[in-house]
Amino acid sequence: MKLIGSVALYGALYIAIVGAAVSLVAGMTRSRRFIRSSQFAAYSTFGFVGLASSVLMHALMTHDFSIQYVASFSDQSMPLFYLMGSMWGGQAGSLLFWTSIVSITTASCVYINRDKYPDLMPWLTMVCLLVITGLLLILCFVSNPFDGFQIIDDPIKGKGLNPLLQTPKMVIHPPSLLAGMATMTVPFGFAMAALITKNFTNTWVEASRKWILIPWFFLSIGNMLGGMWAYEELGWGGYWAWDPVENASFLPWLTTTALIHSLMIQERRGMLKRWNLGLMIGSFVLTIFGTYITRSGLIESVHTFAQSDIGDYFLALLLSVITFGFGMFALRWKHMKAEQRLDSPVSKEATFIFNNWLFMAMTGVILFGTMWPRVKEGFFGQEVSIGPQWFNRWMAPMGLALLLLMGVGMLISWRRATKKNFKRNFINPIVATIIGTPALCAGYWYGRGISLAAEPTPNDITYAIAAVALIVFATAAIVEELWRGTAARRRMHEESYAMALFQLISKQRRRYGGYIIHFGILCAFLAFAGNAFKIERDVSVKRGEEFVVGDYTLKYNGLSERNDPEKTLIIASVDAYRGGELDWKLAPGKAIFHASPNMPTSEIDIKSTLMEDLYVALVNYDESGNQAAFKVFVAPFTWWFWFGGLILILGTMIAMWPTREGLQSLRFTPAAVARVALFAAVVALSFMPLVLMAVETYTPWGNALRYQYIVEHDVERPPILPDRQ
Repeated sequence: MKLIGSVALYGALYIAIVGAAVSLVAGMTRSRRFIRSSQFAAYSTFGFVGLASSVLMHALMTHDFSIQYVASFSDQSMPLFYLMGSMWGGQAGSLLFWTSIVSITTASCVYINRDKYPDLMPWLTMVCLLVITGLLLILCFVSNPFDGFQIIDDPIKGKGLNPLLQTPKMVIHPPSLLAGMATMTVPFGFAMAALITKNFTNTWVEASRKWILIPWFFLSIGNMLGGMWAYEELGWGGYWAWDPVENASFLPWLTTTALIHSLMIQERRGMLKRWNLGLMIGSFVLTIFGTYITRSGLIESVHTFAQSDIGDYFLALLLSVITFGFGMFALRWKHMKAEQRLDSPVSKEATFIFNNWLFMAMTGVILFGTMWPRVKEGFFGQEVSIGPQWFNRWMAPMGLALLLLMGVGMLISWRRATKKNFKRNFINPIVATIIGTPALCAGYWYGRGISLAAEPTPNDITYAIAAVALIVFATAAIVEELWRGTAARRRMHEESYAMALFQLISKQRRRYGGYIIHFGILCAFLAFAGNAFKIERDVSVKRGEEFVVGDYTLKYNGLSERNDPEKTLIIASVDAYRGGELDWKLAPGKAIFHASPNMPTSEIDIKSTLMEDLYVALVNYDESGNQAAFKVFVAPFTWWFWFGGLILILGTMIAMWPTREGLQSLRFTPAAVARVALFAAVVALSFMPLVLMAVETYTPWGNALRYQYIVEHDVERPPILPDRQ
């Protein structure tokens, strides 16, 4: 099967190169024949890349340890779910997954827009196929996932996946981030097509509007799941530590968020053409840059591929994208004049511009904090450490400013705000803020005893109270907008409140989906505000001994052991009392994987409520269980971070959901049906190895052949095969 996989990669590379050349001719000549050929090249490239991906997945599922990648990142004891995660557990597999996402996104975009944007689509196809070509060159000649067996400790069982990665969230988190970075290629392709054709009307904005939400959506999911994984698995009690790899995925999220807002201004007022094209190019550059720093050994992190040998090749790809992208941007600078200018600094347009500047300032701070220690060490030989406190010192005030702009931006008028606009839109949110902020702070402060339990600094208290006030203001702004829209619809259609709200959102999905996204962000900021009052304690206690953390009294009862097929669990029994009554029974522990006995992982126990989390991690213990060390946190409002992430996902899906007109534009003519059938055949062919795997594994005929091979070669039978008499 590895021969099929390698041939598929080389075939995809050949078709991508030829397809890029054909797309170039199609863009220059507008020849219908060449346009159709370029479209077929995009479909075929996806077919071959999909074939290579399914071959690798087949090898992982069937434990084909003749392939070095399979032997290095899987073993026979791994469950099926984690075998799937092994696909992106190493550099070669994750790069193949990235290429697969770029190819399927390109093919989908080409198909959906096959009869639209005739001046843009050939150039978009060319740009996307060139990006795929760069990735395939690295896959074919530098990091081929189908390389044969070289050096492995146990070629029968395999090395297995890193124990830290064997969690459900880490099976979903990496592909989400990879998908977010990979799908950025299509919006970048639209931007480059606009630059090449000098078409700076709203055509490219309209074409890329939905496509830019896709990478933003996946980056949001990936960052949220990464934080959840760090919170529940690493045992340090937080979900964001400004780790360089966290920053690498956060940077394009920031610039893409800015781009989504400023595209609205260009679409409505014809402004910010240069800004939007520069942001789009910069966002794509940051995705390549983030991949480069995680694969080059430039930074050290639990997330990185520190031993990767493809860093120089990704640097070449990065420099090529920068040269091509910003070179075209500079060449077309004079042609990108705005159609209108800003009417007033007190307007929705001005608020969005300030919002973008703030996002760019955040991006600059994070980029500097991530790279400056490496620059200082590389050029001056001095070691510098920039930790979370430095980032928080800069990011906290900018976060508060962002909250203020979020609330103001929803209420202020387009073009120029007036006193009438202020009275109509701002009075109620301001009154709600004045009344609600003291009530909420006092209620939690005295109800939970937080002033006695924690010792926050004056700056922490100031930032937290300011954050709560701005959250109340922005939430009131969202509620007011929804209420006004619902009330207006009820007057026109005589509907119930629930039906009017549903119809309002469904008719204006972009606008109200954005409001829902903003509410999710506000929930996350509430969790950030709660971090100011987090309580942390490291304790070492004997069996039966009690200790106090905040308003909890915890008692250590001893250890127990549980054996699973792939690991051994050491579990501590801890009772948590509050107010003299038993509140929770906790069971933090350590997991020792049989494949990696020297890498025990933490099994955190967290009891979460709307108000706070009680977080207990077992740090160390003696063999008898008479003494154990724990790390304990009381973290206010952490639940709201995860809830806000779910609300953000819901809002994004509403904003992305196709309209009835969009669905009707997909005409099902005989020719269209034939193209769909051809495309489906290509997809089916690409995933044929997975079908063969199912036949081989789960049918009597296939299993008999496999069983005969195992007996003849004296190979230990993988657990995926059913027992035979």
